[in-house]
Amino acid sequence: TSLYQSLRARGLSNHVAWRVSFAIVPAPVLIFVAVLTLIYGTDHPAGKWSERHSVPATEIEIEQGHDGHDDRDEKLDEKGVGDTSVTVHPVQKIAAIDVAVNERLTIKAAFKILASPVTWLPALAYLTTFGVELAIDSQMSNVLFALYSKKIHGFNQTTAGYYTSIFGFLNLVTRPLGGYVGDLLYRSFGTRGKKVWTLLCGLIMSAALIGGGFYIEDHRTPTKSPSLATIMGVFSLAAIFSEF
Repeated sequence: TSLYQSLRARGLSNHVAWRVSFAIVPAPVLIFVAVLTLIYGTDHPAGKWSERHSVPATEIEIEQGHDGHDDRDEKLDEKGVGDTSVTVHPVQKIAAIDVAVNERLTIKAAFKILASPVTWLPALAYLTTFGVELAIDSQMSNVLFALYSKKIHGFNQTTAGYYTSIFGFLNLVTRPLGGYVGDLLYRSFGTRGKKVWTLLCGLIMSAALIGGGFYIEDHRTPTKSPSLATIMGVFSLAAIFSEF
């Protein structure tokens, strides 16, 4: 917001200043992260994408009757390679939740995936967590400006933006801390522990959002305004458990 205001002060229009702000800050950050991912990231837990069939899941799926599609088989067929000796090693059974099965994508398989509630559950969970965070980050400054621009001297859009940026900066702590807590719970209680923790975070986030909304509605009158500290505290609590 401060960058936007400085660009506006230099004579740029609202339309141009908004787009220049994105070009100056978010775009270079995204490109930098993309380059780091390209250099240090891996295509697959097994390493290269071409080596994805070397993980135990492939042997498990073949044993269970799945179509273990391997691009290397097609290349061998194209070259006309004859019989090849294969050495089969015993594979330790691994829970299905711990492995990703490589299977040829067909129309039937696609419909099966889309019809499974397990497919939509992570999407809905993401919608109600990261979606909430994006909603707060994008709209809270407007809410604060509408509440306090005429009640607190000097409270302008830049000030509202500064307060709203707190929710974004919380990610620096809540993201790694949430992952650490999730790992601890998984080691102690397994997948069920992480499920309970996820539900608990969602309930706390929801309660804070609903409570904050009712608080603003009940205290917004022509003669008084809701406490800025209370609003920031309640919605920060919601953001923290959303980001966990």
